[in-house]
Amino acid sequence: GRVAANVPRLSYMNGSCPALLLEPQRTNSLRNSTMQGASTSPSTLPTFWLSTLGGLTQTIVGVGTENGLPYVDVQFSGTATGTTLQMRFESATQIVASNGQTWTSSFWIKTIAAPTPPNSYQNYITERDSGGTLLTTGSQTITISATLTRNIFTRTNTNASTARINNAVGGSLTIGNTYDFTIRIAAPQMELGAYATPWIDTTNAAATRLVDTFTRNNIYTNGLISASGGTWYLELRNNVVYVRDVNADTLGIGDSSSLLTNALTIRMGGGSTRLGIAKRISGGTTTLFTTTTDTVKIAIKWNGTSADVFVNGTKQVSATAFTTTLMEFLAASGTQVPTFIQAMALYPTPLSDSDCTTLTT
Repeated sequence: GRVAANVPRLSYMNGSCPALLLEPQRTNSLRNSTMQGASTSPSTLPTFWLSTLGGLTQTIVGVGTENGLPYVDVQFSGTATGTTLQMRFESATQIVASNGQTWTSSFWIKTIAAPTPPNSYQNYITERDSGGTLLTTGSQTITISATLTRNIFTRTNTNASTARINNAVGGSLTIGNTYDFTIRIAAPQMELGAYATPWIDTTNAAATRLVDTFTRNNIYTNGLISASGGTWYLELRNNVVYVRDVNADTLGIGDSSSLLTNALTIRMGGGSTRLGIAKRISGGTTTLFTTTTDTVKIAIKWNGTSADVFVNGTKQVSATAFTTTLMEFLAASGTQVPTFIQAMALYPTPLSDSDCTTLTT
C-alpha cells in the first residue's frame, strides 16, 4: 500500500526477484479498513461498519491478522426473513460520488465454516443520494474458498442523482430457509478508478497513497547516452489490460522530465489496452507499437535521425523519424496505470539489430 517518501515500492508477485512498482495516486475512501473497534466480547463490528442481516444473527467470532491483513471472522445464523445480507464497510453518507464515475470495491475473503451457506456470496456497490437514500445497487457474484483471496468488483455509476456511494460483502438468501456460515473478511477498500490497487490501510479516516515517480537527470551530460544516439532497454511484468486513470506520458526518456516535448515513451494509449511505445516530437504523440503480452522486453535505439523498436525478440518498428539526441531525462510515473519494471538499462550508442534482438528475447 504505502511506503515512506523516497523509498522504492517493490512487488514480489513474479517470484523472488522484485519489480519496481509505479502506481497512480489512489484513496481508500473507507475510514476503517483495519478493523478498529472490532471485538468478540462483546460481539462488536469494526467502527463505521453496518449490516443488513435479512433476519439472521451476526456474531464476531474472531479478530486478527492473516498474511499481514487485518480481519474479522463473522458468523451468520438463523432463519431468513429477507433475501439480502450485506456487511457494509462504510456509512450511507460518507463517501462522495457522482454519476458516471467508475469505482472499484475490493476485499479479501475466505470461508471459516459453512454447514449451511447462503445461496451465493456477493460483492456490492451501492449508489445513494446526498441523504443516503438507496438509488441502485450493482453486485458481482463471487466464489470463496478456505484460502484468503482478494475479490474485486468494478462498476460505473448510472443514476443521475448519485451523490454518495458505499460497498459491501454479503449474500443472497431465501425467506424461510435456515443458514449458518462463518466468513473471514480482511482489508476492504473502496477506490475511485477502473481497477484495484494494493490495499491502503485506514484507521479512522480515508487515506491516500501518492503517485509513484522517479527521475534520473543529466543522462546525456553524464554519458549514459551520446550525441550519436543510444539504446534504451527495459523489461516490464504484469503488463495487463487497464483503463488508465489519466492521459499522460509516464515512462520514457526525453528533453524534459515531463516527457511532453521530445521523448520516447511507454504509455497506455486509451480505452482498454496494454502499454504502447510512442514517440513525441514537438509535443505531438505518435504510437509506434502496442504490446500484446503480460511480460514484455523492449529495446529502442535511435541514431540522431530515426529510431527502431524491438519487442520480445522481434524488430517491430524500423527507422521511424526521430531526430532528438540531447535527451537529458529518464523519468517515470505511475500516473496512468500500474507499471512493473523488472529491469532497465541505457547504452550510450545504438546497439546492433542482433544485440537488440538478443536483449529482448
